[in-house]
Amino acid sequence: MTRWTPEEYAEWETRQRVDLNMAPMPADEGPESKLQGKIVKYCLDHGYPCLSFRQSRKAEGFLLPGWPDLTVCLSGGHVIFLELKSKHGHLRKKQKDLAQIMLFLGHQWHKVTSYKSFLSIVDK
Repeated sequence: MTRWTPEEYAEWETRQRVDLNMAPMPADEGPESKLQGKIVKYCLDHGYPCLSFRQSRKAEGFLLPGWPDLTVCLSGGHVIFLELKSKHGHLRKKQKDLAQIMLFLGHQWHKVTSYKSFLSIVDK
């Protein structure tokens, strides 16, 4: 997928041990689609361009497997990647692998299980 120096690869391997399933706040009740709808509405209301992708056969070849559900462009040139999960949702292996690569490359990637946790990310 990408070419790294041996030092970069060693650093990436150490970061593989990070538990991406940890969520800072309790999860919202209800389906992931409801959470996604709230976040997209917030972005539209606040003027933040937001790309909302759902993995499907139609997206095959267009999106890398494991690509986050939302890509949000914030002020100041900040872009955040959000993987949304319901109360009982867990990250799949491809999602974890891509998240580790994004984090290693210095991007902001977050697992979001509640609207409140999304707001805390945007307020930073």
